[in-house]
Parts: sequence; C-alpha cells; structure tokens
Amino acid sequence: MDRNAINILRSRITLPLDVAIQLLRENKGDIDASELAFHNNNITKIMLAAECDYETAKENYELYNYNITKAIKKINAKEIIITTSEIPIARNAIGFILWPENDKREGYKTTKRNDVFIPDADFNLVINEFKSVFPLQNPWNKMIEDSFDCYGHNYFDNKSCRIIVARIKQSKTDDPKVTEFKRQLIEWLNDRLRYADYITVYGNL
Repeated sequence: MDRNAINILRSRITLPLDVAIQLLRENKGDIDASELAFHNNNITKIMLAAECDYETAKENYELYNYNITKAIKKINAKEIIITTSEIPIARNAIGFILWPENDKREGYKTTKRNDVFIPDADFNLVINEFKSVFPLQNPWNKMIEDSFDCYGHNYFDNKSCRIIVARIKQSKTDDPKVTEFKRQLIEWLNDRLRYADYITVYGNL
C-alpha cells in the first residue's frame, strides 16, 4: 500500500490507519474515491440510525461538519409536520399539535421527537372524525366534555383513537394529496397507539 496515499487520505479526514488502508484497497488506491466512500458510508449510518432519506442525512452531515452524532441528533429533533401543502410550513403556523401520553399524564421518552404538527386547513379534513367520538371524559379532572375544543387540549383515550382511525380510513377522497395526508396521519396514530394510553390534541388557534 502506498504510504503517501494513506497519509494524504488521513490528512483530509480523521480516521484510523486500518480504515484508511481498507478504503484505499477497496478503491484501488484512488484517494478521492476513498474519501467519497468514507463520507457515503457515514451518510448511510445516519440514514439507518435516524430513519431518514439520503438527502436529509447528507444535508445534516455536511451542516455539522461531518459529525455523525450531531447529525443524527438534529434529524431526530426535527418537528414532524403532516400536511397536504408542498410549501414549507412556518413554526408559528396555526394548527394542531398531537402527542402521546400515559395514564399519569406523562409524555414518552423516545429517540425521535414524538409529537406531530398539522396545519389548521389540513386538520379540517379529519376534524369530524375526532369530533365524532364526543362526549369524552377528561381523564385528569373527570369532567365530561361534550365537544372538541379548537382552542385548547383534547384528550383521546386509546379506544377512542382507534375508532377515529377506523373512521378516517372509511372516509373517501379522489384527491391524491388528501389520501397521502390521511395515510401519514393514520400511520402516525397507529404507531403511537401501540403503547400510548392517550393522544392529546392541542389547538393553538
């Protein structure tokens, strides 16, 4: 193995000697190709750990100066937004935030951020399904709530959420964007309903 090639590669990127040698062997001594392979391997690690696409992994990998740990942490902290809009949604947009809680009114500690934001216009596509399960008992003060509160907190127990999911599935639309929006929402809800006692829906109107 060309010692000079090893030194050049290790001057460009921080990596152990054995890894540098292996990369150069796999790329027939090509330093540029070895460097590219190193970064692509790291991007793949980020994709697997953060469960994201290549572009997201690459963007954050480069943003954090090729630091895998920081890139993964940033991706996992990203707010999830479910919408039909193709235009980026502002952080202070009007809408609804949903998150899972246990029966002690505690959120769940997860690697990824566990809440989701749905803009008001999009939530209106499914609001009737959420309204349909009322009246509900507030689990914290035991009061019976007769209607959905667009300006505050709504607490849906696991059983009621499953009814909501079934009714969203039954609702029909010819708009592919709406179909995809509902699919993503159902997927998000079903994933949380595997362990959550409640789904809280908060309107920031």
